[in-house]
Amino acid sequence: MCSLLKVSNMKKIAVLLLIALFVCQGISFASAPLDYKVTKLFQEPSAGSKLVYEIPVEVRLVDISEDANWYKVKIFFNLGPVRFAYEGWAEIPVGETLLSRLQPKPLAELPQEGLP
Repeated sequence: MCSLLKVSNMKKIAVLLLIALFVCQGISFASAPLDYKVTKLFQEPSAGSKLVYEIPVEVRLVDISEDANWYKVKIFFNLGPVRFAYEGWAEIPVGETLLSRLQPKPLAELPQEGLP
């Protein structure tokens, strides 16, 4: 009887540890920095678009500021046997642009078609 209790408790502890592991993994995944490679530029924002330019340097998007207007980027390139790496923040006001597109337009700017 005593050994059954020990096995039952060990199962409970194992299940709790697995749940804690998955929760911690989810939290660390959600807060993990971005790491997207940018290697190609396309003519349009679609999968079947024409390739305009293949970037000869390695560019990685690492992080985005909370207001989505600043982007942390790493740039790597080789010049002969020497590898250069730069990391910094670039201001691209995507957050402001998206916010202005989502705000409702005043009535004066709406088309007057169909109004009496």
